[in-house]
Amino acid sequence: MEYSISVNGEARTVDVDSDTPLLWVLRDSLNLKGAKYGCGMAMCGACTVHVDGVPMRSCVMPISSVGAAEITTIEAIGETDVGQRVQTAWLDVDVMQ
Repeated sequence: MEYSISVNGEARTVDVDSDTPLLWVLRDSLNLKGAKYGCGMAMCGACTVHVDGVPMRSCVMPISSVGAAEITTIEAIGETDVGQRVQTAWLDVDVMQ
């Protein structure tokens, strides 16, 4: 099925099954590798993205539930002053995930 979603301020279209987790849409269909697979149970946070500004675990969020929400991934976080500071802090302390 075809879905139109907004990712990092850009309209994107993907053709995936309705139960495909957002994580795999981002990584496999859109080649955005910032969100990682960790536990697959929404517990570790490696797959976290922002959905309309709210942190969500993309490994358990089916693409069919995204609707008109704005998805923001780590790739776009550096576009804000706060995001730039977070990225710098992560680099300074060698954050793994």
